[in-house]
Amino acid sequence: MSKLKVASILFLLSTFILKFSSMIRDLIIAGLFGDSYQADAYIAAMTIPNALVLFLLTGMKDAFLPSYYKFHALGRGDEHLTNIVKGTMWMSLAYSIIGIVLAAPIVRIFYPSFAQYEDGFFIATWTVVIYFASLVFVGVNAVYEGFFDANRKFSFSVFSQTSVVLMTIVFALAFHEVWGILAVPIGYLVGTILSLLIKLIYRTPKKFLNWKQPLNKAEVREFYNIFWPVGLTIAVGQINLMVNTFYAAGLGEGTVANLNYAFRLVNIPQAIFGVTIATIAFPIIAQARVMHNMDHFRKGIEKGILYMLVFITPTLAGMWLLMEPLVSTVYERGAFDAEATTLTASYAILYIGSTFFYSIQAVIAKGFYTLEKGHYMMRIGLLSIGLNIISNYVFAHLFGAPGIALSASLVGMFYSTITFTMLWKLIDGMETKYLLKNGLQIVIATAAMISILIVIEWQTAVSSLPSLIHIIVLGGLGAVIYFAVLLLFKNEFAKKLIERGGKPSSLI
Repeated sequence: MSKLKVASILFLLSTFILKFSSMIRDLIIAGLFGDSYQADAYIAAMTIPNALVLFLLTGMKDAFLPSYYKFHALGRGDEHLTNIVKGTMWMSLAYSIIGIVLAAPIVRIFYPSFAQYEDGFFIATWTVVIYFASLVFVGVNAVYEGFFDANRKFSFSVFSQTSVVLMTIVFALAFHEVWGILAVPIGYLVGTILSLLIKLIYRTPKKFLNWKQPLNKAEVREFYNIFWPVGLTIAVGQINLMVNTFYAAGLGEGTVANLNYAFRLVNIPQAIFGVTIATIAFPIIAQARVMHNMDHFRKGIEKGILYMLVFITPTLAGMWLLMEPLVSTVYERGAFDAEATTLTASYAILYIGSTFFYSIQAVIAKGFYTLEKGHYMMRIGLLSIGLNIISNYVFAHLFGAPGIALSASLVGMFYSTITFTMLWKLIDGMETKYLLKNGLQIVIATAAMISILIVIEWQTAVSSLPSLIHIIVLGGLGAVIYFAVLLLFKNEFAKKLIERGGKPSSLI
């Protein structure tokens, strides 16, 4: 079995663990605090520093990987790593200090509705302070996770992220009675420190960093000229989520929390399949770019998109059919009641389009970053933020909270369509017949799966089963039907996914 395939399998498994632990974190928050104003205040405030967290965490990895390959080819990979770690540390520290100082006025300006609750401002302000305090550790962690991805140690990179989530869970369970919902951000801060210590031990202090190497400011400046548009582009989704939260905060207690729970649930397929496939494809297309092999580059983008569609399309279709039992199974316990389940499920269905389009976008983005054309995506992203502000205003006034979820899907469709069209032009097109043929097979297989499942749902007593059994039965049947139809078409991706023995398959 090839090293790439082993790394891919380990990465997929570790990503499942990360997303499973993230889901546990979310359901613990839901169980402890439900859709109360405490949950609203925490979730709303967290979106502000989280935009910078994603800016560093994901944006840094996407910008660092092609940059590291370039310097590694010159024999200066470790030297470049040291420069970027040091530069990022100082930059993150500056942002941390500014964010902590401005936390209180930021909360009062953006979330004035929290004044109606006794400790609404207190919870929101300290949430912002604690997350900004973690930013310096997040920045350094991000560079090293980019380094591990560049060396195809995907699973270790994900493992270090999982340690942050697990620590958040531990603190939420152990200290919620003492610190309330602030136990969650405190656990996150401790988790980021632990994650950095794990990397330090793994690399050993001597290999971790060339402590004596002076900072090459010119090299760091050159890197950040590439990083800024990449980071801002990555943060676009979080900024749009922050805009959604601003509008939701004024729609009554529980709206922010229920929209967040819905988004988190529907986002799981994107986080598993979208991030996994895009991350595995990234080194392949990056190396193709370094070797000036554009045919290989195009093929990597094409197969990345099609692998994404193979997984994401039936998964989201199945979630649409089973959304209410899904929400009930995941969240309905403790402070999260049946009424919250109904609201969250209705919002989640409207978020499906957002997950679908941003999953495709995950692969498209890697193409832009590899070509060092991230500034194009940044411009489109800024345009999407403007569109999101307008559409949120319109749909929130017309439909209330459901309009916010609908707006997210419409903006995702716009963003994905424009970036795909632009990438197509930049690389002189792709193999249209190949994309259409496989895409049509996926659509037909998904339609057949859903049609049969709806008949089973209506004509049998399966819906009367306990929610978890209901999901397992229809989910299992759906997977069998879907891949059976793909195999009838002799779909190459379905065949590769189920093949046993013989020549190992890979993404390319």
